[in-house]
Amino acid sequence: MQDLENTNEALYAESRERKQTEAAFRQSQADLARASRISSMGELTASLAHEVNQPITAGIANANACLRWLSRDQPDLEEARAAALRFVQNGTRAGDIVNRARLLFTKDSLQREFVDLNEIIREMVLLLHSEATQFAVSARTELAADLPQVVGDRVQLQQVLMNLMMNSIDAMKNVNGTHELTVQSQRGEDGQVLISVTDTGVGLPPRQEDKIFDAFFTTKPHGTGIGLRISRSIVGAHGGHLWAADHPPRGARFSFTLPISGGTGDSADSGDRTGTADGTQIP
Repeated sequence: MQDLENTNEALYAESRERKQTEAAFRQSQADLARASRISSMGELTASLAHEVNQPITAGIANANACLRWLSRDQPDLEEARAAALRFVQNGTRAGDIVNRARLLFTKDSLQREFVDLNEIIREMVLLLHSEATQFAVSARTELAADLPQVVGDRVQLQQVLMNLMMNSIDAMKNVNGTHELTVQSQRGEDGQVLISVTDTGVGLPPRQEDKIFDAFFTTKPHGTGIGLRISRSIVGAHGGHLWAADHPPRGARFSFTLPISGGTGDSADSGDRTGTADGTQIP
């Protein structure tokens, strides 16, 4: 009888210990999930602040340019109107980014439509006109004729190009010599479109060509280290790849590929891969 009681007590103790262990395990899982959510929210907040800050900064620059044109002895209304229009476009972009952030919590956050990358490049060159002018950057485009469209999220692809172009401008701010920003589009291999953003700035940090895409890695005094990480994620979500390389004798080149809509790339002959440059310039 005593042996039976001892056995029951042992089983009860074992059961209680197992329940305590399971409860501790569940609590650990909950704590880990909470820490993961906090980390994710922190990264999301930092990336959102970074993405929204760019069009706001460009918008402020355009607003100041508008005021300068209007403050002249003989106001230049045409230039002021153009600067005001760019200000509106930047404000609209900031709103679009916030709306896209809301969609992160839906099942399908990628808004798919046919996108003309040449058109997006021209838009970004125009939106960053004041920023480029402020730092004496000469921007030009070399866009392939009849570039096939891609299927993707227009606003997110705009974010990628704005990130890369802003990074290039930042890289040239404190560099002596010519400040040249070139954005190219061309047909790549295997049914893809290739976009490149090249500058004459400080170049990439030595032996860290891929590390620059890590979250929170930055060489800027006030950088967030989020822009390139987000850009690579966006390109990857579109079935493409983003990478960086030095551009001798000075500067860096950021390139990314995106699959042509339909994947066949039959909208242009292979002999037209280089296309023709349209020579868009920002003095």
